[in-house]
Amino acid sequence: MKRVSYHHGDLKNSIIKSCHKLLQKKGAADFSLREVATLSGVSHAAVYRHFQDKEEVLEILSSIGFDRLGSLQKKIPQITENPDEYFVKLGLVYIQFAVKNPNYYRLMFQTKRSNESSVLKRSKIKSYAILVRGCRFYLKAKRRKDNRRSFALMAWSLVHGYSNLCIETDFPDTESRTLKKSKMEIAEDILRFAI
Repeated sequence: MKRVSYHHGDLKNSIIKSCHKLLQKKGAADFSLREVATLSGVSHAAVYRHFQDKEEVLEILSSIGFDRLGSLQKKIPQITENPDEYFVKLGLVYIQFAVKNPNYYRLMFQTKRSNESSVLKRSKIKSYAILVRGCRFYLKAKRRKDNRRSFALMAWSLVHGYSNLCIETDFPDTESRTLKKSKMEIAEDILRFAI
């Protein structure tokens, strides 16, 4: 195996990039730190100098996933004159992230952990806070008195459920053919029905 020379501090980031590449190809349960080491061009022991175990690596990747999702949702402009479009785009970004990154999505939302790291907890809270703030903006712009946290839970359940259907079943594909609409067009219809 060819060894790569790293400056101090570069190896950890290189390993995380290798983990990202591997996670894109296969689910979290199916990859090993040995594969990560090979992909990074380092020894198996080198990986353990930077990470305690696979669980730590998966938590870091999960945290990165939440940060990326939050970053995408933050980019959507809140336009008071058209809050419906904002709400729909907020939901579509979530679904698009899930469909384009199914292994990340599964790792983020379908992996139960008994003792999460503070980094992962923070990433989850920040990501959910973006949704709650978005729902607060939407409700205020529409002059609705709904509880923003309840509304956020409804919105999250809606996009989360549809995302799971897209990733785990053929149902959106069969409906897509029947309705002659893409999965994302159906998602947009669902979000518009919700408001």
